Amino acid sequence: MMLSVDRLSFSFGQRPVLRDISFSIPHGQMVSLLGPNGTGKSTLFRCILGLLTGYSGSVLVDGKNTARIRLSDMARLIAYIPQVHYPAFNFTVLDMVLMGTSSRFSALYMPGEREKEKALLSLEMMGIQDLALRNYMMISGGEQQLVLMARALSQDSRLLIMDEPTASLDFGNQTRVMQCVRSLTSKGYTILQATHNPNQAIMFSDQIMAMSGGRIIAQGEPGDVMNAALIEEIYGIRVRVECMDDGKTRYCVPVFE
Repeated sequence: MMLSVDRLSFSFGQRPVLRDISFSIPHGQMVSLLGPNGTGKSTLFRCILGLLTGYSGSVLVDGKNTARIRLSDMARLIAYIPQVHYPAFNFTVLDMVLMGTSSRFSALYMPGEREKEKALLSLEMMGIQDLALRNYMMISGGEQQLVLMARALSQDSRLLIMDEPTASLDFGNQTRVMQCVRSLTSKGYTILQATHNPNQAIMFSDQIMAMSGGRIIAQGEPGDVMNAALIEEIYGIRVRVECMDDGKTRYCVPVFE
């Protein structure tokens, strides 16, 4: 799946939120979107997902203009993975993942053995097949996030949109989740994730996009775009961008006055 956004602009009433945004993500790449709260990242995602209309410009998935695709059919193209999800009922992990398979059927359709096999395969891809019969609400936050990813995989959508997938996780679970996310690109998935962690973006991404004031202000490979001036412009703090022992990989360190 390839995602292309061309000259996308959106306003809530008289308040502009997105301003002439253009970018493309090739098939099988992972792109991280950096930007402060309130800059329009979630609004951009909602436009891409077809949840907001009335924007100017276009969103194309494999050359198909999503404005001409019914919302019920969008799940076959794009899967969305939120930060966290607390269901109203005590579903098992397997039940949670089976919900992803229902995107191809009517609301009255009962998943059968084929859908169960697909759900179990998705859990296996995330390395959590042993949790299938556990109560979703009784597993750890990192495991819950992997379940939501497995649910997205069960939709058979090859474009994944992730909204800060590790925001509420501890350091170990952040790393484990991001390793799983990164591994999906080798299986043909295209991924766009929002994150507030520059070092995570550098380590796991093929490209980084930086957003400020409703605009994309930088895009490219991590080593080309990540610098102290960019981080200061986005987040308003001073940092040093240093190289690791390999001389290539960069990381950000805050500078305290």
